[in-house]
Amino acid sequence: WSPGDPLPVLLVHGYFCNRQLWRPTARALAAQGHAIGAVDLEPVFGSIDDYAQRIDDALRSLLAGTGAPRAHLLCHSMGGLAARAYLRARGVGSIARVVTLGTPHQGTVLARLGHGINTRQMCPGNAWLASLAASEDARTTARFHVLLSHHDNIVAPQAGQTLPGARTIEFSGLGHITLAYDAAVRRTVLELLAPSAADT
Repeated sequence: WSPGDPLPVLLVHGYFCNRQLWRPTARALAAQGHAIGAVDLEPVFGSIDDYAQRIDDALRSLLAGTGAPRAHLLCHSMGGLAARAYLRARGVGSIARVVTLGTPHQGTVLARLGHGINTRQMCPGNAWLASLAASEDARTTARFHVLLSHHDNIVAPQAGQTLPGARTIEFSGLGHITLAYDAAVRRTVLELLAPSAADT
């Protein structure tokens, strides 16, 4: 890696999913010169806090392999909350930008129908989400770009995808999983993760 090159990107999937979600996006990012890493969040029904270690391990490997000083995080759904848990545990030093797609930053009522500790942590108004928000300052949330769809069929209400202090980019007519595959969303992601002076 050299100054001015695209930073590496670590891909973080959401609830009951795996890294295969990112295959089209990973190809597009690699074509733009980004080194790519991906993490599987396990155990599937575990605590979101425990995923911070998996992100940390994958990030250390990605940075060591490329020589880059920092990386971007690209997250879908619960993966965005896992990224926030990572930042709470490890700080912002290794992260340039965080882009979240359809993340229930303030919870989703549909989490009540799920199974596992992580679904309880995604219920609106719970103590875990409140504690996570209380741990963040403007330096942290300013790194976030929140991409949301007003027609997300999993995160409800949709306003719960916002994160105070982040830049929010809104789409319409896209479902929850579609956010990870839509061409317009992918173009936006590529633009957000393009090299800038702040990366060096």
